[in-house]
Amino acid sequence: MGATKDAPENWVWGPYPVHDSPCKDRLAHPDLQQLLDTDGYARTSIRLDLNDPHTEAVLEHWQKLMASPWMDRFAVRHWSDHLSGPEGLEAQTPWPDMDEVAHLAAGRLTCLGTRSRSREAQAGYDIAVHNAARGMRVTMFAPDLTPRNTLPNLTIYRDAKLTPELIRDRLETAAHRGKYTDLVVIDRLQVMTARDEDPRPLSHPEQVEEVSIALKHTAMDERLKQPPILLMARLERPRRDGHPLDIEDLGIAAELEYHADTLALLDRTHPSKVDVFISKDRSGPAPRHLTVAW
Repeated sequence: MGATKDAPENWVWGPYPVHDSPCKDRLAHPDLQQLLDTDGYARTSIRLDLNDPHTEAVLEHWQKLMASPWMDRFAVRHWSDHLSGPEGLEAQTPWPDMDEVAHLAAGRLTCLGTRSRSREAQAGYDIAVHNAARGMRVTMFAPDLTPRNTLPNLTIYRDAKLTPELIRDRLETAAHRGKYTDLVVIDRLQVMTARDEDPRPLSHPEQVEEVSIALKHTAMDERLKQPPILLMARLERPRRDGHPLDIEDLGIAAELEYHADTLALLDRTHPSKVDVFISKDRSGPAPRHLTVAW
């Protein structure tokens, strides 16, 4: 997905990996939307099959092409690099029904619990890409994320020892250069440690509490312009047939409930629908169960 000018090969923004509708229909920075369908600018989509052996070759080709001096000079620029800052633009998910669940507003700490190896387990990366493509500056911390093609506006750190202090240091360093982060994505709680001098994995309630307090303080820091933080976590209790999702399914991560603004558990029970249990929501009623299209 992207935008072209005058000819299909003259990309001025993108290409970005996006989902089918409704994701691609809402993927537009306000400045970008105003230019589409005027003066030769047009929204352009190329559908690639993930299982097609040529797909990886196409992505590698675009990665090299976008970074080349020829493209920068004669044909393509990353439009998002030249858009005005998205002041007031709120982060969103690729799935409209999930926006009221995640509520990725300034100063908020949102935790989404998912099952390992599920489609929802990739939600953190999908949300990061979606908002970067909208012109927002996104910083993602994901030690286990497999290498991906670089994308403008999206910075991915894969530090093996991931602590709240390291996350804050990265954000402060960028802020000192004038590059404030609009959205922070952490994938996932279970790969974090509470402090640099404490190498133990998060296995005690007090460790999780320490992490959640530190992340909430970072999200509320006005010097960092209050970046919303999306924290992914894994459900530790197996699915129990006949039993709805429950906070205990999060295991030790349930300790996030006190300090997080939103704590939601996701479980797919239908090819196009996901069951959601909202255990905590400072902006709406909780606890509550609902089903969203996804």
